[in-house]
Amino acid sequence: MSILIIGSPDEAHASFMVGKLQARGETPVYFDTRLFPSRDLIALVPDALEKSRFKCPAQGVEVSLADLKSVYWRFHFGYQFPPMKDQFLLDMAHRETDSAIGSMLRMLSCPVINSPEAIAQHAYKTYQLHLLRRAGLRVPETLVSNDPDEVLAFWERLNGRVIFKPVRGGAHTAKLKPDDLKPDRLKELSKSPVQFQELVEGVDVRVYWMAGEAFAAEIQSKTLDFRDDPKAAIVPVELPEAIQRDCGILA
Repeated sequence: MSILIIGSPDEAHASFMVGKLQARGETPVYFDTRLFPSRDLIALVPDALEKSRFKCPAQGVEVSLADLKSVYWRFHFGYQFPPMKDQFLLDMAHRETDSAIGSMLRMLSCPVINSPEAIAQHAYKTYQLHLLRRAGLRVPETLVSNDPDEVLAFWERLNGRVIFKPVRGGAHTAKLKPDDLKPDRLKELSKSPVQFQELVEGVDVRVYWMAGEAFAAEIQSKTLDFRDDPKAAIVPVELPEAIQRDCGILA
């Protein structure tokens, strides 16, 4: 039986997982979404999972969906389509492709780690903060906006102690500087909203909640965003029981 890895061998986390699985005698198979639908192939039979198939010619793989042991969604690179002059046709191609893959993942009888629903929830970070605050947990002062006036007011209220980052993720955190508040810079907000937050000093601890248990690590870095520090150390830590309970409050 195979384990489907949504990711690519050129992505560090997916490659690490594949190596670990192979060392345990498992058979991992990459599903690089950039190769679908141009090269990788699927055939879905709604009432017969055993007749539904995933094929990856580049890996020499053809598996029945009924024979998948599990799926690990690490990273969805998006789809790549041939050039299309008509934007409507391109939008339709993306919609139909996404619907097919979403259906495939929901049809599976095996465990799907990071389900489509979990991935979708992860994308709405502002909503996550809303849920945490509604549950009584403290969260940094936050503004998600494309309104320059609101950003300026937020900056003033927090005395300039503000960071900014993407609303969904995908780029590094940076400190908001006076030059960022100039009209030509604020005009960039017309392209998309941005997430602004109060700058909170202190130790950076990341926590994963899995199967009712908290796994925490301190990221020891000299930079605002640890991804900018190639020497950042990751050290496991034990959280106080009260904080562990808080981490599982929305589970």
